[in-house]
Amino acid sequence: MKQKDKSNAVCLFHFNLNCTDLDCSTTFYELIGFHRVIEFEETDAERSFADIGLVPILRVPEGCKARARFLMLGDDPRATRLDLIEWTLPPTRGRLSGDLTAVGVPRICLRVRNADEMHEGLSLAGHQPYSPPTEIDMGGTRQRVFCCPDPDGFIVEFMEFLRQERTANREEPGDDHR
Repeated sequence: MKQKDKSNAVCLFHFNLNCTDLDCSTTFYELIGFHRVIEFEETDAERSFADIGLVPILRVPEGCKARARFLMLGDDPRATRLDLIEWTLPPTRGRLSGDLTAVGVPRICLRVRNADEMHEGLSLAGHQPYSPPTEIDMGGTRQRVFCCPDPDGFIVEFMEFLRQERTANREEPGDDHR
């Protein structure tokens, strides 16, 4: 039997989020568990995007400048990275619409161990999740899910997959077992 050809694409290496304040966005993503892997500063080795060769690749203006950080969850060297960029010349502009039905990448979803703890930590840090973690049934599994915008309005969804025994022990809405 002939072996099926392997895909040339191997994994999602990184995805980019433009931000208006790199430090503020980094603080948000570190709060939810990301850690810094690489930092790119405007003065990093005094090389511009043009010097590196990225101007034609990214179709950004000649002479543009930016600060950027790669962040990652966990310690797997092959894990997907979050590429945060604050464009300084020209500066990052605009705001996300918050319309989750708009074309593009309206949100990312992170699998978490405990949605309630994540929600509490974000709330205590001054962020405003859309709702408390809510239990849903989707795709044959139960999850506790909520969304929270990052400092620039990009939506991050948090999903905790529940074990069968945990869902059996949870009170259903409206049950009063005090």
